[in-house]
Amino acid sequence: MKERFISTFQSYWENILEKTPEITLGFALLLFFIFIGVFIRRLIENRLKKKVQDRILLVFIGRAVLLIFSIIGIVVFLKQVGLGNAAGGLLAGAGVSALILGFAFKDLGENFLAGFFLAFSRPFSSGDIIEINSLVGKVKEMTLRNTHIRTFDGRDIYVPNALLIKNPLTNYTKDGLMRHEFVIGMDYNININEATKLILSTLDTQENITSIKGLEPFVTIEKFASSTINLKIFFWINTHDFLGSIYVLKSQVMQEIVEALIENGFGMPADIFELKIYQENNPIPINIKNFESFIDANKNKL
Repeated sequence: MKERFISTFQSYWENILEKTPEITLGFALLLFFIFIGVFIRRLIENRLKKKVQDRILLVFIGRAVLLIFSIIGIVVFLKQVGLGNAAGGLLAGAGVSALILGFAFKDLGENFLAGFFLAFSRPFSSGDIIEINSLVGKVKEMTLRNTHIRTFDGRDIYVPNALLIKNPLTNYTKDGLMRHEFVIGMDYNININEATKLILSTLDTQENITSIKGLEPFVTIEKFASSTINLKIFFWINTHDFLGSIYVLKSQVMQEIVEALIENGFGMPADIFELKIYQENNPIPINIKNFESFIDANKNKL
């Protein structure tokens, strides 16, 4: 048994030594095709940079080119070392082995094809703010398998490309514009027209708010609440020009509008509650004097 094992090992070793030139040439050809793939990838990216501004498309095309040349190099290597049947099976992609590999790499192939369609249909670009399955964040890059999204709370999430194809996708910054709104409660005694003019004039002083034709800020009456008239204020932000935080800008706009309304005498009351006493013949069960003494005794604690 030992002698048989040794003879078999020697036979394989001698076979490897005999095929050393073919194996060496095969490795050289594999490295050559990889080198060519890297070279063509850089060449294509440099040429397309002048015509295509979308970095995601450039990266995806470059990686796809490198992958194709790497597969060609592997096939050439297999044929060179005498594994032509394996190379033919790899190229043909048919038979039972291809079926097994198809199930094994179903998700990988699905995400690759999804990335291919995303790269060329381009529903988003690098730096866009998108929402998918209640997940909102900025697109950093897209690989052959997934898309890197960074949320506003600092999480780096990698979403499979297939999910971006199968689910509704919202792009908040496709054209560089994003609309924001907020509600403010006003006193029923105010002049609504004058308050609206003051709000719009305050918005006009904001440099980062878009005022182009068709996208001007506007104010509507949302509803008549129990204590206030609720005005809803709409404005657009140019996300391409604004370098700060969108939420910080929104907070700043709200603060300046509130300050302008207060300075010009517009009231913004709190909720008003009505107290009904159903015992008509009895006095109101509130003693003002006792209440004032309670306030004086506890004013240091309040």
